[in-house]
Amino acid sequence: MPQKNAGVALPGLPAFSLQTNSLPGSPRTAILFATPGTTCRSAMGVYEQISRAAALRFPGAAPRWCFTSGPVRRKLAAQGLPAPDPAAALKALQAEGFTRVAVMPLHLSDGMEFNELAGIVHAQRHPPGATPGLALGHALLTSEADWRRALHALLTELPATEPQRIAGASRTETNPGRIILVVHGSTDPRGSATLQTAARLCRAVDPRLILGMMLGEPDLAAVVRECQAAGVTKAWLLPCMVVAGFSARDEIAGPGESSWASALRRAGIEVVPVIKGLGEVDGIVQIWLDAVEGLLAETM
Repeated sequence: MPQKNAGVALPGLPAFSLQTNSLPGSPRTAILFATPGTTCRSAMGVYEQISRAAALRFPGAAPRWCFTSGPVRRKLAAQGLPAPDPAAALKALQAEGFTRVAVMPLHLSDGMEFNELAGIVHAQRHPPGATPGLALGHALLTSEADWRRALHALLTELPATEPQRIAGASRTETNPGRIILVVHGSTDPRGSATLQTAARLCRAVDPRLILGMMLGEPDLAAVVRECQAAGVTKAWLLPCMVVAGFSARDEIAGPGESSWASALRRAGIEVVPVIKGLGEVDGIVQIWLDAVEGLLAETM
C-alpha cells in the first residue's frame, strides 16, 4: 500500500512518492524544504518546480515541504488545505523510516521563523533515539557568497537594465534606472541586521540595486526619496521572496494607492514590475541545491 505523504498536499504540488532509488538496506533520504509558505494557490507551482529540480539532481532523495508561518498554515487549514509545520514533518519522516534528512530553509534572513526552525531541528537531533542523519542549512542572506550569486542570477533575468548607449554619445552611459528588490523585512534584531548587511552588499555588487523592506529600513518612503534625489526615471520592481504571492502581486506591484508601484509612479518614475519569485530563477534554485548537497554529505 502507498504510504502517506509527509509533505504538503496542496493544489500545484504533486503527491511525491516516498519510494527512492536507494538500494535495499541503504539509508532512506529526504530533503525537507522549509519555507514561510503562501496562501496564493497560483504561486504554489513554484514549489513543484523546485522539487523537480531537487529530484533531478538527487535521484535517491525524496523532496518534502513544510511551512514555517503559523498564520499561513492557519489560513490554509481554514480552506481545508492543512500544511505541516516543521516538527510534524520531521516526525512523520522519521516514523516512515527516513534516516537521512537534509532540512533546507528557503528563508532570506535568520529571523524569527528561521530561529524557530533551528530550535525544532536541534530538539529532534538530540533526544535519545533521534535520527542521527539530520542537518540544517542556512538562510540565503547569511552567506555573502550565496547572496552575491543570487544577485548576479537576478541581474541576468533583467537584460534590459544593462548599460545603454546614449544617442550621439562617445561612450556608453549607465542607465539611470534602479533595480528595487523588496523583502518582507524582520522585527528580529539578528534578522534585521542580516538584511541591513545584505542591503549594503547590493550596492557593492551593482550601484543600481536597492534592497527595500516592507518592514524595516529602507522602507517604501526612503526608497522613493532616494530615487527622486538621484533623478531616477525608471525602476524595475522585483519581489525578493520565494514565490510571488499576494504580497508581491498586491502590495508591491498592484494598482492600489499604497503599493510600491503606485508610490513610485506618483513620484514620476516609470515602473517595470517583474512578478517572479526567487524560486523561479534557476541560478538561485541551484544555490539552494548546492547547499543541500553539503547537508547530505553531513548526514552520511
